[in-house]
Amino acid sequence: MKLYEYQVKEIFSKYGIAIQKGKLAKTPQEAKRIAVSIGGPVVLKSQVLVGGRGKAGGVKIVDDLGNVEKVADKILKTEIKGHKPNGILVLEKIEIKQEFYLSVILDRKVKKTVIIFSPSGGMDIEEISKTSPQKITRIYIDELLGLQSFHINRLLPLVNNNKEMLSKLGKIVRMLYNIYKKSDAMIVEINPLALSENGDLVALDGKMEIDNNAEYRQKSLTDIGNKDVEDPIEIIGKEAGFVVIKLKGNISIISNGAGLALSTLDLLDKYNMGVANILDLSGGATPEKVMRAIKVVIQDKDVKGILFNIFGGITRCDEIARGIAGALKSIPENISVVCRLQGTNRDEGISILKDVNLNADADLEETVKNIVSIMNRGKRI
Repeated sequence: MKLYEYQVKEIFSKYGIAIQKGKLAKTPQEAKRIAVSIGGPVVLKSQVLVGGRGKAGGVKIVDDLGNVEKVADKILKTEIKGHKPNGILVLEKIEIKQEFYLSVILDRKVKKTVIIFSPSGGMDIEEISKTSPQKITRIYIDELLGLQSFHINRLLPLVNNNKEMLSKLGKIVRMLYNIYKKSDAMIVEINPLALSENGDLVALDGKMEIDNNAEYRQKSLTDIGNKDVEDPIEIIGKEAGFVVIKLKGNISIISNGAGLALSTLDLLDKYNMGVANILDLSGGATPEKVMRAIKVVIQDKDVKGILFNIFGGITRCDEIARGIAGALKSIPENISVVCRLQGTNRDEGISILKDVNLNADADLEETVKNIVSIMNRGKRI
């Protein structure tokens, strides 16, 4: 789950990382009051969970406080990549001598935490990597060892061998690493980390994403009202105990494994059929669980067909079939249903489905061909 910048900065402040004076505003009038309390030029920043705010008009510097309300009103009305602002962060404007990039992130390829630092902040790290790869240092952390002083010392050449600067930077690195570990984060980023005119290091922007699998440990972070940016069907699925991924198309894939779901998606794409959503039943599905899953996916108005791809191992095909049969009456007549059953108790599952006039195939491609051929007829097979 992604956090808004204002939420990230609140966390930074709790851990001792310096941030600008400021506050979240929900209306232009509130933005004006906050700006007046700051008492000088301010920066207005749209609170959306996507990048590219500056280019899209979501970040504005206002020197004349008399213009704050007008500028804030425009920002609040500006959607960025389809996202409506959750508010405006009103911040004091500070004078900057230099901007750095700093992040702690999980590198999935090597399955390690990596600290990324660059003396060229204020721009996308991908762009820095393309234009000035020599200005980026990646420091991989052994999870058993943790962050050590020798890791931080590797940053010395990138701050012109300035030991005083390294000392200040080292404190920020340790704080950011602690936030990353204690928050079960996938990424914690400061871009830019600014060196102000008075010599302080200040986090001018912040990005943070929490591992969804750690929600039960991070209730204070995950129960903060960011659900408005999730697709409604994903929220419905989560509340029902499923992982649901919303896509663009009109076929719902219900499978008992991510690999099965992706292979099904690929085959549907081969036949130019789009997927509305994917729901993972995971292992040990009961008839009640299957019925609950069906109730979730049919709430997606884009769904015109449901494709079950089940490989029975821990999950039994007959249990899946009972769930489908039990939910059939609740599925609208214009939604086609096809099933692929393979594995434990497959024959029993096929028999159960035949009793409700549904056929199951053992071959995935044949199942995909079936739903492709009947989608326009709106019939069930």
